[in-house]
Amino acid sequence: MTPLMADPQKKSPARRPTDKGLEAIRGIAMTFVALSHVLYLDLLTPDLNFPRWLRSIEGGHAGVLVFFVLSGYVLGWTNSRTFSREAARDYLRRRLIRLAPIYLLAVAITTAVMWVTGLWAPLRVIVGSVFCLQNFNGYFGFSLNPPLVNNPLWSLNYEILYYGLFLILWRFEPASKWVFGPALLAATLSWFAPRVMPLFIGSYAAGWLFWAAGWWLSRRPQLDRSMAARAPIATWVLLIFASHQISGATRILNALGLYSNDAGMVSIGDLGILPGLLLLVSALGGRQLTGKRWIELLAWTICVLPLAGIICTGRLLNNPAWLTGLLAVLMAGGLRAFSSERWLRPFAWLGGISYAFYVLHFPLLYLVQDMPIPRTTVEGFLVRLFIWIGLILGLSWLLERRFQPWIKARILVGRRPGF
Repeated sequence: MTPLMADPQKKSPARRPTDKGLEAIRGIAMTFVALSHVLYLDLLTPDLNFPRWLRSIEGGHAGVLVFFVLSGYVLGWTNSRTFSREAARDYLRRRLIRLAPIYLLAVAITTAVMWVTGLWAPLRVIVGSVFCLQNFNGYFGFSLNPPLVNNPLWSLNYEILYYGLFLILWRFEPASKWVFGPALLAATLSWFAPRVMPLFIGSYAAGWLFWAAGWWLSRRPQLDRSMAARAPIATWVLLIFASHQISGATRILNALGLYSNDAGMVSIGDLGILPGLLLLVSALGGRQLTGKRWIELLAWTICVLPLAGIICTGRLLNNPAWLTGLLAVLMAGGLRAFSSERWLRPFAWLGGISYAFYVLHFPLLYLVQDMPIPRTTVEGFLVRLFIWIGLILGLSWLLERRFQPWIKARILVGRRPGF
């Protein structure tokens, strides 16, 4: 079987390596997020009440955490040369060129959608979003939420922080205990004692555990690609989805009497998704994963143990997400021997435009919602859905495949290619 991963030895030295397997994970994560906002939030037709089971087919928060792990992995992988001031400046310049043009355009489109829909945000929110300061958990009591019509921008604020912290990892190469220990402590304190540890710091710390896990994986030894190609990719994806549906780690903590009223946008309760993510990224990235069998056991346990408790107490049908999670676990088990990667290829295309898709899909949902199309019928929903899919895929492709390369070539190379 031919693996999806491109050989980094054959890449041009002027470009970062492209790994189709990792791009496919991005595409899957973006699909999770899109399903959450189209079905769970029902932004296209809010007057049409979807069945609860249909709304449960989503994985938005898990998708964001997938992006965190991939971000850390890719930056660690593509910045493996020795640290120097020149290399750091080049890294920052390339990050700025990669992110800023599309991001600022997304903020402009978000502002335009506010004007069209009348869903205005305070000026401080708009200005804060321009400088990527938006944060649902605020700053010591100062509220600076992202705009209503583009709530997903919250995670970009986290990414920017982690890009800065990466310079410390790159420069000093600290031991793992210093990379993960303080973050785990801060995230744990925000769960148990939010008055002691501000939620925004604890949430940053919990998100960092995912981002740094990706960076850690990028430093693991490379495996033979034929070995990586035999991994049960579909099983790992389904376990990530199931863990999101079941909220396995949170339910285990709650069963032990360890509750949290508000642990922030990312919390230690989200760590149940991490074992499946480590298995997935290490497999498609072709990295050696120490303690792989134990990590796999943990990934299954975090899903199966809470489900067992839910079933034994007769509560399975109380929440459609639990039933969806059970079906995902059963499918994961049934596909354990399935190792084909061909099904990932369409997701790799979507992963290649996922950044523009992510920062633009939410305001476009609000824009299509405002169109004079029936709001209470299935037919109206389907018409809106097809319009939105066409808009977001077309605009994302244009920005990622035409606009971004044009900007990059113009600034980094100094030439002026045709748009």
